[in-house]
Amino acid sequence: MGDEARPGRRAEKGRLPAARLLPGSSRTWLGAASVLLALAAWQGVVAAGLVPGDLVPPPTAVWRAFVEILRHGYRDTTLGEDIGATLGRALAGFGLGALLGVPLGLWMGMSRRASAAFGWIVQFMRPLPPLSFLVLLILWLGLGEASKIALLTMTAFPIITSASQAAVRGVPELQIAVARSLGATPRQVFGHVVLPASLPMIFTGLNIALAATFSTVVAAELLAANDGLGWMVLSASKFLRNDIIMVGIVLLGVLGMALSRFLLLLDRRLVHWRGRA
Repeated sequence: MGDEARPGRRAEKGRLPAARLLPGSSRTWLGAASVLLALAAWQGVVAAGLVPGDLVPPPTAVWRAFVEILRHGYRDTTLGEDIGATLGRALAGFGLGALLGVPLGLWMGMSRRASAAFGWIVQFMRPLPPLSFLVLLILWLGLGEASKIALLTMTAFPIITSASQAAVRGVPELQIAVARSLGATPRQVFGHVVLPASLPMIFTGLNIALAATFSTVVAAELLAANDGLGWMVLSASKFLRNDIIMVGIVLLGVLGMALSRFLLLLDRRLVHWRGRA
């Protein structure tokens, strides 16, 4: 009997039935339609007077504020400078966290001694709120970029390390045994079996760490910065410029989505075997 006569065959392989999949163009149109519908509802609620327009500015007012900042900047900083400051801090902290966390997590997954030596430290850091370090980091490193990047590194590091360790521990022992039986050296086992099998979960950890880092950089800018989108939101709140606050929130959301999308595309390019039998 062929696969066509076995409805459960495809589900057994971990794939969704074709009827449950949407082409990319359909997903794009549905997403765009939902955004436009939400904007229209937002504009209608404010226009009908259901909420005060000075507290919840309509999309048209937010757009005018965006054009104003795009042309003239905000408090001696251009919009590009604020976006660049936020992205630079987030990517620097995330990059350092990945540079330290991925090798350490792989080592901890391969070596029980390394896991015993560093496991408690990583597990201690993972549940702590990142901003609890900020005051100490400011006292140690000052109000400059070093304290913010160190904070973001400490945010990403335990997440990435834990994901990398769990990825190695999740590699099937049978695959490793087969490679060894074929004469593979420990280095070959790691490079051709352990690392490829671990990459899907490592990228999942990287995605989670990137989101945590991006949210933390905004909080750090709210407390100690003179540029960046988080600083712009805080500064606008002091002058009751709710339209500028909404501009900052929308830009932060769009940038966060763009970073996540970029990492997803990188995941698909490098881990092209994800989800395949």
